Parts: sequence; structure tokens; C-alpha cells
Amino acid sequence: MKPMLERKRRARINRCLDELKELMVTALQSEGENVSKLEKADILELTVRHLHKLRRQQRLSANPVIDSDRFRAGYTHCANEVSRCLASTPGVDVQLGTKLMTHLGHRLNEMDKEDSLYLTPNSSRSSPGPQDYSSPKDYSHQKGEEVWRPW
Repeated sequence: MKPMLERKRRARINRCLDELKELMVTALQSEGENVSKLEKADILELTVRHLHKLRRQQRLSANPVIDSDRFRAGYTHCANEVSRCLASTPGVDVQLGTKLMTHLGHRLNEMDKEDSLYLTPNSSRSSPGPQDYSSPKDYSHQKGEEVWRPW
């Protein structure tokens, strides 16, 4: 019984190696490499090398979008915190708050324009869509209190 099981196991291994060989030869030829006779060890080595290469390419191509999405999400969160802080701090000059939030909104819009040059029509962002900060919230301003300035 054991010799029969061993033969079946070896047949499965060889069948899979043959499939791997076909896949690897096709992939390598499409990359312009010439592949001659391959032994089993060669097939496995080429497959491992090819998979590492694919993983590196995937990491390199995926990271810029992910990183820019993370940056955008952090920037948006920070702008929201600045807005809350300005709104809840007594004596903050409304014009200063308006200028600051307008500036942050323009920078966010500029980042979106720059990113749209690099994104394809089918790609999408994982972070929420851009928010327009150019029209800031109404900040409470108590008359008679001066804004503290470090100068």
C-alpha cells in the first residue's frame, strides 16, 4: 500500500512542478528572458525569485497612494482639530481663524490636484473625499479680549 501512496504523491509533485514550469517559462519569456531546460530545483528557485520580484513591485507601486492617503487623512484630522481649537478658544481673532482655515483648505486642495495627476481614473482613495476648508466655521469672538501673540 505504501509504494502506491508514494507513487501518487510523487505524481502530484511532478504534475505541480510541470504546471509551475509552464507558468514560469511563460512569465519569463514575456519579460524577455530565454529559458532552456529546467530541472526541478531550477523551477523552484525561479518561482521563488519571481514571487519576491512581484512582491517588491507591488510594494513599490502601492505605497505612494497609501502613503498619500495616510498623509491626507492626518492632515484633514489636524485641520479639524485646529478648527475645533479656534472655535473653543475665547478671544481668538475671527480674521486670523478665517485666514488660517482658508490657508489649510487651499493646501489640501493643492494636494488633491497634485494627486489627481498621478492617479488613474479607475483608482480610488481609501480616505474620505476632500473637504473644502476655504469656508471656515463661524468662530465665537468675545469683544474686549485681546489675542495673545508671542511677539
